[in-house]
Amino acid sequence: MSVRSLQSLRALAAQSSTVVPLVIRSFSSSPAASTSKLSPLNKTTLARQQRAARGAGKHSKAKEADTLPLAEAAKVLQAWSIATPNAAYEINITTKPSSSIQLNALRGRVFLPHSCASSTKSSLLVVFAQGPAAVQARAAGADIVGGEELVEQILSGELSPDKLITTPDLLSLFNRNPTLARTLGPKGLMPSVKRGTVATDIAQAVKEARGGLDWKGDSKGVVRAAIGRLHFTGDALQDNVHTLLASVSDIALGGSGVVNGVPARTKRPAITRVLLSSTQGPGIVLADV
Repeated sequence: MSVRSLQSLRALAAQSSTVVPLVIRSFSSSPAASTSKLSPLNKTTLARQQRAARGAGKHSKAKEADTLPLAEAAKVLQAWSIATPNAAYEINITTKPSSSIQLNALRGRVFLPHSCASSTKSSLLVVFAQGPAAVQARAAGADIVGGEELVEQILSGELSPDKLITTPDLLSLFNRNPTLARTLGPKGLMPSVKRGTVATDIAQAVKEARGGLDWKGDSKGVVRAAIGRLHFTGDALQDNVHTLLASVSDIALGGSGVVNGVPARTKRPAITRVLLSSTQGPGIVLADV
């Protein structure tokens, strides 16, 4: 192609409202691969690979931008809700339970070092106990204490407990009443020895229930819970977060232990993502837990 022809094409492209890409072929004695000879399938595959590479780069940058250490995330959320210092920090834990754990059975109880109960709302603690045990339960701070008469109140909706404890001698009330089990089961209130809600030392059980956090995973293995208040110090929030994470990790793995000389939690981490938010603030993925 002559120099004059090349200049004419460039002038034509500049005057046109549509940009015309200029392709200059180079010739060589060796054969060259031509994209025009690629099959439609190969072209599609190449395009997908290029889009995936661009998307991966964007995702990586976004992920880095959206993650913060716990201390910095807490400060951001405090600044976001400065007018509501008693609002809750909320934690969202994505887990990958071991095959021996059913997702709907992913639940437990943990006693946080720093209580995050709201000063404006208290939970209703109901205790099934009789005789001296009932006296001890009331002295320890139970809201309602009774026996079989409480069953009808719960079934009718007159009584709606947030937490429930029973002594072993009254456990049969729950086992022989399927309707009561269906009412309490979905709320996670069925008494259980494993969870500490069937107790002989009823006074101690009541004290633990007042400071305990009952958590459970949803159908996808995600655990959500209030983990503190915006007025908490950084150390207090960190204590609570790490205590809950340890409890979730142990349960999600089917209990802590050693496999072939390697701690189970090290061999197969159960927690894949931790997100911290406030009641009205954004969610921030934590980078250091």
